Amino acid sequence: MNPKKSIEVLETQIEKLDAKEFDLNAWKNFTVLLLDRIFGRESKKIEAIDKIKYDQSSWVLRDETGYTNSMEACRKLGREILEESIVELQTFGLPQESPDTIPFETVLTALKEELTGSQLREIKNAIAEKGAINDRKKILITKLQGFGSDAAWAIVANILSDEHVADRLKKEN
Repeated sequence: MNPKKSIEVLETQIEKLDAKEFDLNAWKNFTVLLLDRIFGRESKKIEAIDKIKYDQSSWVLRDETGYTNSMEACRKLGREILEESIVELQTFGLPQESPDTIPFETVLTALKEELTGSQLREIKNAIAEKGAINDRKKILITKLQGFGSDAAWAIVANILSDEHVADRLKKEN
């Protein structure tokens, strides 16, 4: 997606904020998908959109204007986030993907090719563990060792033999 097209779709999302039949949750879901595609999953803009919530406390439900004001605050915040996103695109263009990163799909494919479904679930559970990263590393090493001596090596070989990774390695001095 080029910056001009990205700006156009964000402007369309801003226009939707003024619709009579405005559905905040539907708008948020669609906007998150767009921002993910434009700025990446880790964008703070997505986090900001996710935090937009209208107040449904009992006093708001009793007060006719309370709902409108709360909804207007949600619309205003959404508009500000998208307008800032447009300014960023106009000023800096689309964010560049770092050429030094291994695509997630490459890692996932390597894991799926070398591990059984239950082994992959064990890895996912180990990654999801709370605590220090060094503790998770130890758990992962233990699990990979338990899968057999060739499992870890096969995963690494699959990642290194990926076309994009291999090309990048060839270019390194």
